[in-house]
Amino acid sequence: MSDSGLTRFEFDGTVEHEGGQQRVNGKGFAGDVFDRVHRPEPHGFASHPVKGGQGLVLQSRAQRDAAYVLGGENPGLRPKGDWLTAGGTALYDAAGNIVSVVAAKMRIVHSASIHLEAPEIILEGVIRLGGAGASRPVSAQGTVDSGGNTDQSNPATGVFAT
Repeated sequence: MSDSGLTRFEFDGTVEHEGGQQRVNGKGFAGDVFDRVHRPEPHGFASHPVKGGQGLVLQSRAQRDAAYVLGGENPGLRPKGDWLTAGGTALYDAAGNIVSVVAAKMRIVHSASIHLEAPEIILEGVIRLGGAGASRPVSAQGTVDSGGNTDQSNPATGVFAT
């Protein structure tokens, strides 16, 4: 451990969630081993660090059992490139899924599915099914659906498909 009480911390993959707090195990500089170190996180954000993630451990010289670790990013799992611009925010996981808020856009990328669940879901604005170039209206006044009902009110005039 350095004289400052700060040292690099490498997560070993052990994570315990107990009483609203997270405890992690790992190793520090020169083989120091840390067990069940408290890892505080900001309100509204929760993550589960993976083995090989890196952080910073702060430990009191006077009270060796009082340690805290901050961080946890695994550099090998961070998305590559300049996808996150100045002022942007992103949540990503070890599987490559990303939710990003960059400039004036929000983007959700997932490898399997996206599930929205709420008693009511409201979509406002133009909706494009199949891609940004979708231009064929999904519903047009006078269209007859598979149940034999005629579209009278043209409710989906802002919904387009490819």
